[in-house]
Amino acid sequence: MNYQEMQKKIADAINAFPMAFAFSNEQLNEALVKLGAADISECVSIGNGGLVHKRYAKKYVEMFKTLDAEMDKLMLNDEFMIEAIRCELGNHEYSYTYDPTDTVDCLDLDLNDERTKRLYIEARDEYLENRGE
Repeated sequence: MNYQEMQKKIADAINAFPMAFAFSNEQLNEALVKLGAADISECVSIGNGGLVHKRYAKKYVEMFKTLDAEMDKLMLNDEFMIEAIRCELGNHEYSYTYDPTDTVDCLDLDLNDERTKRLYIEARDEYLENRGE
């Protein structure tokens, strides 16, 4: 699996999960109906206006634990990590900012780790070399 396929897998899992977002009372009422909840006490917040029914809260946490573990395993592959770094450099407009912070944070990279630092430099150099294509 490559990085873009993993990103799609993550997006598909999130999009398929029974959750709702509400930023007004009207949206909250719609969210409760969507989630099959009688009132807000049957739901838990997932942050940023998101809600899940309490019956799915553990499954929500497990989904992210599973996806994180799969990503961690894939990041052990040098080619996968290089692709991930290149992709996120582009997503965070590194060629304009030359600031790696968002990419490093997004991928939870430790640039003090020698392997990670070496692969980051390789990916960054490839990204900058090919940014015009």
